Order: sequence, then structure tokens, then C-alpha cells
Amino acid sequence: MKEEIHIYGAGITGLFLAYHHVKRGDSVTLYEENKTLGGVIATKKVKEGLVEQAANGILLTKDIKTMLDDIGLKTLFPKKASKRRYFFINKNLSQFPISLFAGTKLLYSIFLKKLKFYPNLNFEDWGNITFGSSVTKNIIEPALGGIYGTRLNELQAETVFSKWDGSGTSTIFKEIKKNKMKTYGTVSFPNGMGDLVSHLIAYLSPKIKIQTGVSLSSISEIEKQKGSVRICISLKKLTPILGNLLNPEEKPNLLTISTVTRFGETRLTKKPCFGVLFGKGEGIKALGVLCNSDLFEGRVTGHLHSETWIYPKLDGITTDKEMESIVETDREVITKNREKAKAIYKTTWEGVFPAYDRNLFLCNQKLDEIEANWKKQGLDIQFFGNYRKGIGLRSIFETTMP
Repeated sequence: MKEEIHIYGAGITGLFLAYHHVKRGDSVTLYEENKTLGGVIATKKVKEGLVEQAANGILLTKDIKTMLDDIGLKTLFPKKASKRRYFFINKNLSQFPISLFAGTKLLYSIFLKKLKFYPNLNFEDWGNITFGSSVTKNIIEPALGGIYGTRLNELQAETVFSKWDGSGTSTIFKEIKKNKMKTYGTVSFPNGMGDLVSHLIAYLSPKIKIQTGVSLSSISEIEKQKGSVRICISLKKLTPILGNLLNPEEKPNLLTISTVTRFGETRLTKKPCFGVLFGKGEGIKALGVLCNSDLFEGRVTGHLHSETWIYPKLDGITTDKEMESIVETDREVITKNREKAKAIYKTTWEGVFPAYDRNLFLCNQKLDEIEANWKKQGLDIQFFGNYRKGIGLRSIFETTMP
């Protein structure tokens, strides 16, 4: 049955949601506060190559491949060399930065140990109990830091792994197997991730109504809307609208993340690789770095090399020059050489990404409660976004499927 769907927020979440409802045959109106659509997902073309504003790829699944075929977008698979990934631990690059004993303990934790979440523990403390300090510090800390834009002590396991049963009756292996979906690896597109946004817009524009310059101001405004309503605005914009509906401990903490794309004459590592992840206390301020020109073709012009460094909020850093100096200092720790960059481009997002901590877990419980109350009143209103069921583009795509 054809439904009338109103989607507020035309970032990648809103665009994915609009696509799914169009495929279902619904009547869709998409509202966006800004003049442009796509939110944080965008690609800037500069003379040195491509600069991704946020995500640099999407994990390909059968459903995502179907969408890409529908919107006429060709995938760009990574180079073979990108399978090589490094951890920077104890001031050295390593592909497996733990001892044989720690590795054995990790396997035990995955396959045999009962999975138990502790609401009062941050991820670092939980990881030390679950996997041991070596695995937590040298593998989990670097791996999750670049994804979630912060350190483990600012995260909570129950929030990060919200789909897993952490009651102490299952194992990590069973939860991975239960939630596993076949994937074909991470892909990008010929002109970067901006291609995904532009092709989605081109596909949707003739099929839906798009209204820009429209923003939400209150809950009552949402409740008066006829038809089904999907709220896809960021938490930064949503929290003030919810107001007193959220208790203090349910108000999410928002992160400031900067990406710095650097073009230079030499690559970061001797061998091409996906990138480098940094452990805490290694003298590096970055959470991780992606070696763009080793990942996908067409990221640079000429013989340049491109890297994107990911940083959490750095107190006291106010200018681009200061940020550039930090990148060059971090790079010198790895390469042992100081090389002047050909160009550096910085993007900072303030409050766009949520901290996956206890507050966010409680916030999502409250949003579930609000949705249930609306349903009792006969109102079909739901929340969607990178704060609901997962931070990656694949997770957002799957959670927006009706």
C-alpha cells in the first residue's frame, strides 16, 4: 500500500531512506535545512587530486550493489596492496602487534568466553577484562579509535555492539556469526564518495518532492504532520528539539573530528598499505591515517601520494597552520624524515558525530520509548541516523530499509 512519507534531513541517511521508500512505491517528500543535500558526505576536487570530506568508502553488500546499479554508479574496488594494514605500537610499524600468548587469549575470548557487558565500565576497562590489556591497547584501541573518532575511555561496549547479546549467555563468535552478512569489501567511486550523493540525488529528484530551507523547530510540529514522518537530522540539531524529554544522563555527548588530507612526494610507509592505526601513548596525536593513493586509483594527479589523517578535538589548536604542524610532526615520528607537503586540506566537523558511550545508549532507549508512545497515539514517527544502530554507511543503509 502506497504511503505518504515525510523525511526531515537530506544527509546520507535521508537519501538512503528516500531511496528505499521510492523503491517501495511510496510518495516521498524530503526536507532539508541547507541548500545542498548529502550532509557530511562529499568530495572536493583540488589540483592535487581528491579530498574526501568524511567517509572514504562503503562496505559493499548485495543490497547496496542493487542500489548502485539502480542509480547508475560504477564501483571502484581497492588496489591489492591495500590489504596491508599497520599498527604503530611501541614506536614501530607492525601488522600483528601482540605476542603469541596475547593472540591465544584473544582467540579464547572470541570463541569460548561468555560475552558480558557492564553498564558502568567504559570500553577500555571492559576491554581489559574481556581481552586483556595487551590486546585492548595494541589492537582494539587503534582499530576503534579511527572509526569512532575518539579513544576507548570515551566509548562503551554495549553501545558500540548494540546488536550483540551481552547478557553472559553467548560468545563474541556466536554474535558475529548471528549478525554476519556477506560483503564484497570496501569500495569507492571514480570521483570519490561525492559520486554516491550526486547519483542518489539525480535518481531521486524526478521521483520525490525536495524542499530546501526547511528545518524542524519543535516536537509538536512533527506530530501535526500528515502521513509517516522520518527524522534524519543530526543529534546536534535533534537534542535541542527534544528538550526536556531527555534527562541529563540521556543527553548525548557530541564529538569534534578533523580530517587533514595531505599531498606529498613520498608515501608514508615503504610498502603501499591501507593505512596506519595508532595506539594511545605513542606520541602521535592522530587516531589513524588512510593512505588514499594506495587504496584507490584516481585519488591523485601525477606522481603525488595522498594521506588523510584523522584527529579528535585538540585543545588549544585554533589555526590551520597549527594543525598542519601537528600532521607534519606526527608524520615525522613514523618516517623519521621531515618532508614539506605539497598541499594540505583540513575539514572539521563540530558535533556531527556522537560519542558511542553510556549517554548515547540511554538516549537511544529514550528515543525507542518516544517512538512507542507515538505509535500508541496512532502516529508513525521514527528516528534514523548514525546514532541509532551503527556508525558506518552500510549500517545506516541497512537500518533505513523498511
